[in-house]
Amino acid sequence: MKKSNIFAYIELTKLVDELKTSPESASVKQKLKSQSAYFNIIEPRYFSDGLVGEWENILSVIKQKGAKVNEEGKVISNAVSNTIDQLEEKECQALVDKIKVVYAKVQQEFQ
Repeated sequence: MKKSNIFAYIELTKLVDELKTSPESASVKQKLKSQSAYFNIIEPRYFSDGLVGEWENILSVIKQKGAKVNEEGKVISNAVSNTIDQLEEKECQALVDKIKVVYAKVQQEFQ
């Protein structure tokens, strides 16, 4: 079985580090939204066969609402940001927990 790509490991490390919360910091939802670009650059193909499905599941949840467009049809918010805006704080926390699980598994592949 092939390991996940080192790119996925490095980028997930950065993402998880940014998502760590402290009591006085921004909400989980705000942290997730501020890191939304990672969900467009970390593609499923960078993961080992066993983790592709888990990452695809995370992506399907975080992009489920699609892009937000104005009355002229212009995109005003991408799919990730638009979806995060519509999630409850507890849903955001559940998503962060799933990301951390995938990260832990990728980390194990590199040890």
